[in-house]
Amino acid sequence: MTKKLRESDRIESELKRLILTLELEPGMAITEASLMERYGWGRTPLREAFQRLAEQGLLQLIPRHGAVVTALNLFDFVEMMDAMSMVIGQAAALACKHLREEDIDALEALVAESEAAAQRGDFVAVADLDYQFHKILANATGNRYLSAYLLHLHQVARRFNFAAWQRDRDASPSIQEHREIVQSLRARDAEAVRREMRAHVEQGRQRVVGAMAA
Repeated sequence: MTKKLRESDRIESELKRLILTLELEPGMAITEASLMERYGWGRTPLREAFQRLAEQGLLQLIPRHGAVVTALNLFDFVEMMDAMSMVIGQAAALACKHLREEDIDALEALVAESEAAAQRGDFVAVADLDYQFHKILANATGNRYLSAYLLHLHQVARRFNFAAWQRDRDASPSIQEHREIVQSLRARDAEAVRREMRAHVEQGRQRVVGAMAA
């Protein structure tokens, strides 16, 4: 049983990478048979991975056939960002109170890594680092329900952000906003963090909408 769970976790991780980096394109149909043949994956762990990715909104399952990679729907993105905007400011202010100095150091290091990745054009890494940044903040709220909700929204946003950065070849505005948020966290200015995080979400929405509309 343990081996099967480890295998399904590995498959889930690889499929998620392929989806988030758009190597498996939005709207693409993928079958169990094709993936089993290409990667040598077992049917049972593959189905378990499919189920978990469907729960995350990355796949839509087709009974007895396989799955379709969830499309990048702009209306879904706007609705998701509306939901994030309702809670992100308060959640960030809450995290500001709970973060340890080593957590803030870790956030600062992620910003530096993001800048280096963006300079070399590695927007896959930028998207991963962006998610790690928000994961630290979500976990620092100290509320597991709020954290899970925020991480789900950030996971959905990840593909949209990657698509925009990849198209524009520029993630610097988002990274600079992260740097400003870290500075306010370091100062323990919860009100500034609340304001900057809400602005970060709104500006991110505008960047993605602009990129997809273009």
